[in-house]
Amino acid sequence: MPVRRILCCVATVSVLAACDEGPASNLSFSATEDVWSYVTNAAAAGPLRIEVHGNPFPEPDAFVRRELAQAVGAAFTEPWLEFSATTGSPDFRLVWLLDPGEGFNHDLACAGELPAIGTRKRTLEIRAVLCHRQRPLTAVHGWMRRPESAADPGLRNLISQMGRQLLTGRG
Repeated sequence: MPVRRILCCVATVSVLAACDEGPASNLSFSATEDVWSYVTNAAAAGPLRIEVHGNPFPEPDAFVRRELAQAVGAAFTEPWLEFSATTGSPDFRLVWLLDPGEGFNHDLACAGELPAIGTRKRTLEIRAVLCHRQRPLTAVHGWMRRPESAADPGLRNLISQMGRQLLTGRG
């Protein structure tokens, strides 16, 4: 019986330790309840701009930006809603920070003052901010066990989830 109890305790501790590694995300800030109205208005003018800061992956920056833009786009079925890592209005943009260092602030991120890239840990931390004219509308915080590639399906799912939270102000 004692061996069984020990194995049960080890299994429980292992499961609880894995919870800290995600994947998980939460809406950390929203300036308005009607974020979607801003999104639909901005999307009428063309693709929404996605900016990515930090690249903890072996792939080139352009590949990482494209993967994130595609993952955000996969979260929506609206045919008029498009995302681009190369075009779109600078007045309305999604700012993504991969492994941001200490001192992240969504107001500063929208103003272009980004924290240095943090140290590489076991968990990938992601911050995303929806900016409208240098001001944040929403912000989302996500994390997961560090993937090997920007094309990782788990990362894609997390980015999609975070994109939906960011653009709807829900979640």
